[in-house]
Amino acid sequence: MRIISYVLLFMCLSSTANAHKLAPSLLELRELPSGVIGLMWKTPLLAASPPAVVLPASCRTLDRVDQTINEGAVVQRYTILCAEAVPALAFSISGLSASRSAALLRWYANDDSEQQMLLGSDEASFSPAERGTGGPPLLQFTGLGIKHILIGSDHLLFVLGLLLVASNRYRLLVWISAFTVGHSITLLLVSIGAIPRWPALAEWLIAASVLVMALYADRRRDAVDLDRHSKSFVVLVGAFGLLHGLGFASVLEELMLPRGDMVPALLGFNIGIELGQIFFIAVVASLLFATRQLLAGWPAWQAQSFALARVATMYVMGSVAVYWMIDRGLILFEATFRGVY
Repeated sequence: MRIISYVLLFMCLSSTANAHKLAPSLLELRELPSGVIGLMWKTPLLAASPPAVVLPASCRTLDRVDQTINEGAVVQRYTILCAEAVPALAFSISGLSASRSAALLRWYANDDSEQQMLLGSDEASFSPAERGTGGPPLLQFTGLGIKHILIGSDHLLFVLGLLLVASNRYRLLVWISAFTVGHSITLLLVSIGAIPRWPALAEWLIAASVLVMALYADRRRDAVDLDRHSKSFVVLVGAFGLLHGLGFASVLEELMLPRGDMVPALLGFNIGIELGQIFFIAVVASLLFATRQLLAGWPAWQAQSFALARVATMYVMGSVAVYWMIDRGLILFEATFRGVY
């Protein structure tokens, strides 16, 4: 009966699991003479539910859409003519909620001024008249980092695996620090172009890291002494951090950030990831503490409840990780033929 319950739970979770949860897009609008606007729309080739640009009602396309595929992204370029004055125009992007994505919008006015705004499902429209919207780039990308980690179920499951394996707070702190250092390194190296990001391959390896964490958690349950191998485990967690950093880096890479925005974007995005990670750990710790307090008067029930929750979590982690590996393996197979890996 327990096995049947696990299978049903796995099916429910895997049906909503998303292999590519935050594929960011880029929209550049350049004001030209006589009410003409040049438009460039870039969205990832492997996005499951790609978002779309919604033009103002008074605008129409002037020429055919020039579409190319460049480094794993679909790039569309065309020009539009708008009957309304530029300040009255309102551009929006549909599908950001369905794709669990974000989009960076850049507006280049004909007076050489520039605006930049990060759009999400909660704020998916932009008007040139709304100058200064969106806040400083540092805060915008901090918000993007928080959103990325909190909807990134694969990253959260990996951190949850560390919580299951850790025997004390000190070891958890060391492992989380190693994971943070690892993903920060690859995030920086990919963003400056030192190494390629290989999005499809990175997603598959990230899924594999979740499976490894589930197996390590099972070893801890069987009372295998992991403390003897603590140094090698730190190295393993740091190596997995490097892999997860490739997944994080795909967010900034797709946005084609100008050199002047690279430092605040990197700093803000990394801060956001850490804040989201800390928030997740705090929530889990709070739930565990509340459960202990609730069952304090029934120590036998408390022990059984925690044991059952631990086993269920390991099975869910392992099952979802295997599902992701199969799903992302098929995507990797497709991406290999397209040359985007």
